[in-house]
Amino acid sequence: MGALRDILERREHLLAEAEAQRGALSESLATFRGVLKVADRGIAWASWLRARPYIVVAAVTAIAVLRPKLALAWSARAIALWRVGRLLYEAVKPKLLDRVG
Repeated sequence: MGALRDILERREHLLAEAEAQRGALSESLATFRGVLKVADRGIAWASWLRARPYIVVAAVTAIAVLRPKLALAWSARAIALWRVGRLLYEAVKPKLLDRVG
């Protein structure tokens, strides 16, 4: 009977420890909630814009016509951002294919 009591006490201890760990994990993830909301909105906007490329073309054309210096300055940034994005995508792509396939 002593072995059963030891097992039940250990079980209670492990359950309490697991509950404490869940609470700590929940608290630490709460700090990332704002960042994850922003990232989620960014992904939603990107998906929305990707489905409507004519909006992007119209906005870029309007900026280029109305403020050519601004368009030139931002075009270099956009090209750099595009290249970094492609580089990161190509680095992550094999892992995504492994995950799906």
